[in-house]
Amino acid sequence: MLTEVAARHDASPAQVALAWTIRSGEVIAIPRSGSPEHVRENAGAAELALLDEDLAELDAAFPAPKSPVPLEIL
Repeated sequence: MLTEVAARHDASPAQVALAWTIRSGEVIAIPRSGSPEHVRENAGAAELALLDEDLAELDAAFPAPKSPVPLEIL
């Protein structure tokens, strides 16, 4: 799903995932950034305008949990 949405927007799947995650303005994301290129890719997510149909597809593919879920420490 991320790949299809990314292709429609000429973006990377990571950019789509970040844009989807931070779309409400009430959630922050701390993406991995191991190189200047990766930082630029992550920053591009802030400028990605996902369409309502994109959001609906992503929400259906990755539904929110119905109850609290503990965070895993990696």
